[in-house]
Amino acid sequence: MVTNFWVETAAIAVSFSLTLPVASYADLNAVATASTLLQDGRLVLVEQLQFVEDTGAANRIIAGDLLRTLSQEIPAAVCHLHNSVDVAEATELLSVSIAKFDAVTQALLHGNEAMGIIGGEQRRKTIVELEALIATWEPKRDAAMAILADPSDAAAAQIIYDSADPMLDKTYHLLSELEGEYSNPVELLQSDLMLLEVSGRMAAMTQRMAYEACRVWSDDGSPDVIAKLDESVSIFEASMSALSNGMPSLGVAAPPTPEIASNLESVAADWNILSGYIDQIRTEADVSMEVREDLYHRLAVKLHKVEELEELYQNYSKRVY
Repeated sequence: MVTNFWVETAAIAVSFSLTLPVASYADLNAVATASTLLQDGRLVLVEQLQFVEDTGAANRIIAGDLLRTLSQEIPAAVCHLHNSVDVAEATELLSVSIAKFDAVTQALLHGNEAMGIIGGEQRRKTIVELEALIATWEPKRDAAMAILADPSDAAAAQIIYDSADPMLDKTYHLLSELEGEYSNPVELLQSDLMLLEVSGRMAAMTQRMAYEACRVWSDDGSPDVIAKLDESVSIFEASMSALSNGMPSLGVAAPPTPEIASNLESVAADWNILSGYIDQIRTEADVSMEVREDLYHRLAVKLHKVEELEELYQNYSKRVY
């Protein structure tokens, strides 16, 4: 239910405040005594005009967010390819998603400066989480590759379908570990963490909706699958509303820059069309190939827009307060 989404989001804020390293309080005291000046009619800290050394904290969290999205993008592509819908796009997205999952897990484990992830992972608990995720991913990777080779492979498709929920849970658990480890008030503020979390969940929900809609129109219009689709729609809409309008009670700020506001407007612009397609899939027994293809394509485009939004929030997080 959507309530669980906001409960989990609130828990992130609470865990952040409870896990600050002791040294960070000294950092905050140092900032509190810093000199100030008047800029654009408001009092700001001199340190706000500088950038801290970027060790890739926000980039690691964005990478964790990407794994969560890929955990749903892969089943969505498999479902459409297996059912011969938008074959060219589904094939390309599946191939790219497999490569991305491999690259991102290795980057988080060993570091990748090209991705802005500086140095390998040092925390033993996070290493164990990453290694466990990679081990879980390997048979799913084999099944996804089998679908690329033979889209009619029903057994391989079922392996991917069965993995959609567990992989979402595992990638979310890893993301929670990364958020707890790399959030600190010097490099990544709680308010920025919340913006990254909510925008990242929006990205994952675009592909979750694509996968669940495909399952509904292809062969499984059961109440359980429809209920999951409804939940994903609710989470996406609630996230979009929170980022567009702000939700101070959970520390979610309104768009902090004109560029972010413009991107959110673009994300919201065609949602009426998408939600109309989803309503049609929920209620009609026979959905045209045109609707199936257009919905999948639009959700793929929307994912790219939301990923651009995440990048804007990532860049915004690297200023200093």
